[in-house]
Amino acid sequence: MDNSTIGLLVFIAGFIGGRLIKEQGLKSLSEEEKAVLVKGFSRYRIFSVIGLVLLVLTHFGVRGIYPNSLVASSPVLIGVMVFYLLGSSFIAFKKLHQLNMPDHFITKFLISTLVQYVGIFVFFGLSLSK
Repeated sequence: MDNSTIGLLVFIAGFIGGRLIKEQGLKSLSEEEKAVLVKGFSRYRIFSVIGLVLLVLTHFGVRGIYPNSLVASSPVLIGVMVFYLLGSSFIAFKKLHQLNMPDHFITKFLISTLVQYVGIFVFFGLSLSK
């Protein structure tokens, strides 16, 4: 098994693990809090998934088109990814506070986000290593 495959497996595990943690947090909310959360994040969810998919596709696109210049393009891709992830996390964190979500839910959200981001960074790190 090569590094890219291992990275992809870690990415999938991080994504699933993060989702499970978020589900635990959601179970702790009242029906009213869940409704506020869903309504408050309806547009955010769509844009965040699209952004993540575009980052992964860009990675493979650049790698396929310029296989010999991966070293030169990698810092750009990683920089864009870090900027996107930190920006989207900040927006989500701010939105959770604006919606007055309970602290225990915000903590689960942050842990979930961290688990998913570790999976993403391991994926890119192993994919870029030789």
